Amino acid sequence: MPLTAVDNPLTLRLLGLLVERPMHPYALANALNERHPYLHAKSGSVYTLVRSVEAAGWVAPTGVEQMGNRPARTVYALTDRGWDIFKERVRRQIREAKVTTSAFVDALAYLGALDRAEAPHVLRGRLESLEERIAEMERAGDPGLPEITMIEVDFVLHQMRAEAEWIRALIARIERDELAWPAEGRT
Repeated sequence: MPLTAVDNPLTLRLLGLLVERPMHPYALANALNERHPYLHAKSGSVYTLVRSVEAAGWVAPTGVEQMGNRPARTVYALTDRGWDIFKERVRRQIREAKVTTSAFVDALAYLGALDRAEAPHVLRGRLESLEERIAEMERAGDPGLPEITMIEVDFVLHQMRAEAEWIRALIARIERDELAWPAEGRT
């Protein structure tokens, strides 16, 4: 959990959307979820984050938008400081971001604790979920946007497809008895 809202992982994506055009928080939340459905960004979190980056001086209101009977919404744009912060975060994260371990990798280390017959079944559950997420991401985004605008989606899809291929191969190896399996029970 970030110590401050500006350390939230959504901050870079939120600022990136504001690079494209000024938006109100509700439009930001919708854009985040359309482009990155795996994030499941909540509107309330986006509103809180916008207030935090505004307090930090990274965004500023540019006007109010009202359509029909909908409530008036404050539109925000990046400030010069916000643009500088955004570019520096992009530089730093590309240079320094660590490959993070996940709960999956942690559990995979102990796959041998499961019964040999159960392991492929559990892995197939992971594979089905992964294939659903791949299909969801393939449908996400706006095909009218330049590829560079959505390059991270291509990267994530590449990783997910590689993981799915690896899991399929692992299941096959387990089922062909190619992996030594620990004796049943605790050792």
